[in-house]
Amino acid sequence: MWKLVIEDDEAKRTSVPLTRDDYTIGRKEGNTIRLTERNVSREHAKIHKANGAHPPSHGATPDSPFVLEDMNSYNGVYVNGLRVAQPQKLQHGDLIQIGDYRIVLQDEALTDAEVSNNATTQDMKSTVPTGVVSRASLLLERPNRLVMLAGPTPGAEFPLDNERTTIGRAEDCTISVNHNSVSRLHCEVHSLGEGRYEVVDKGSSNGVRVNGSDLRRSIIEPGDIIELGDVRFRFVGAGQIFLPGVGESQQLEAIPDRPPTSIRPGAPAGGSPLLPFVIVGALVAVIVVGGFWFMQQRNNQNRESTEHTQPDDPEQIALQAAKKECDEGNCDLAHDRLVAKIDKKSPLRQTSDYQNIETRWADYMLQQADKEMDVGKKRRMLRDVQGTDTVPQPRRNIAAAKLAELDAATSATNPIPTNTNPTPSATHTQTVPTNTTTTTATATQPTATATATHTARPSGGGSVFSQAQSLSLSGDNSGARALLEPRVFGSGHATSDEINLLRGICKAQHDKSCTAAIAQKYPQ
Repeated sequence: MWKLVIEDDEAKRTSVPLTRDDYTIGRKEGNTIRLTERNVSREHAKIHKANGAHPPSHGATPDSPFVLEDMNSYNGVYVNGLRVAQPQKLQHGDLIQIGDYRIVLQDEALTDAEVSNNATTQDMKSTVPTGVVSRASLLLERPNRLVMLAGPTPGAEFPLDNERTTIGRAEDCTISVNHNSVSRLHCEVHSLGEGRYEVVDKGSSNGVRVNGSDLRRSIIEPGDIIELGDVRFRFVGAGQIFLPGVGESQQLEAIPDRPPTSIRPGAPAGGSPLLPFVIVGALVAVIVVGGFWFMQQRNNQNRESTEHTQPDDPEQIALQAAKKECDEGNCDLAHDRLVAKIDKKSPLRQTSDYQNIETRWADYMLQQADKEMDVGKKRRMLRDVQGTDTVPQPRRNIAAAKLAELDAATSATNPIPTNTNPTPSATHTQTVPTNTTTTTATATQPTATATATHTARPSGGGSVFSQAQSLSLSGDNSGARALLEPRVFGSGHATSDEINLLRGICKAQHDKSCTAAIAQKYPQ
């Protein structure tokens, strides 16, 4: 029997037997296979049986009887790292990527024989057939690495397999980047264990930026963009697939060296020593004429409405697409589009369309938070609303009040600290109506809930930072957060070490609302 093994970004898996002829995949209710993350379109993809499918010969790598189609999804469908542009026939062991989900197609008859010696493993790599040399298995075995997005060799990958990795223009650096915006020893990347890394600026001329923020040192996590001068890298986690071109931050770009900052008059060039002065004079004349023309054009544009932009303006296109999505009931996707596509300094953020989308998104998040039973998810939703500066202040005040009520209720219950490793559950139901022959199968991606509340404090002396650091090093990040959050978010007297430690813990726990709240209160 053929089946799909679905894994989300938290490594929780669901197995779906393929017993029907057609399966629809998407975020909307009613899909045969429903994937609930926001980067999945409402109707994302379709899997159906191909005509003329036949069993393979003995020992051959089989074509499955199934064909995959992209239903004009926003983020696309990828098979073994390549985007699907037309209906594609699938094979045993193919790796399908939809949003944050990784899906492996398996023939159980072959898989049972191939992985019988590894039946107890919980690694996603075991779902890829060991007897089939497929691109999927190679993709999943890649280590933590930096991928060059813009620089001398765009697309090049550099594994982070050392405790200390040096990056710079010098040839003896672990990662040597031949570009004049990069210092000889620009920075170091330190392994902190458990897939966590820290980047440290080594006194470079042009600095280190992580996700656009200038930092002397910062913990990085998969998806972060690291800039060294004009050169950009993306941190890709172990086993993750890098798909260039999905978002603006992932476009590959070859860049030349920076032009010289000065011209040395009279330098020997095989001609008259006056030639450099003539060239400089000509350049100045071109600049003056060009500046005059530019100011004329700028004055003409200023006569138009401040909310009017050219039809081919990508930010205006993104705003119109977000407005359409929100009108269709997808204000969560519309909000994500605005954050990704429209610059923080863009005047479009002040338009009525932008403000209306943000208001409707905030109302949607507040409603979802009221329905959510998981305290951690409820808190993240409310923090998202409270920490978004484009949301009207009354909605942010409501989110803050609900957070305060939630914190008060949590403190009143005084729960006993737990260390629970929940086992993800998966549901796969088939419903057959009484008077019809239509069968609807729903495979709902499971949501695992793990709640750990720490109220205990370590005994003995020492500062709050040293106590929290000890808890974090011992693996008790939740206990460390319980010590740090009152100082970072409450008293306002937190030290830089305490702020950085809490930021690192929030990144390690993939709590983006926490890191956003820190960035808002303590801008770097």
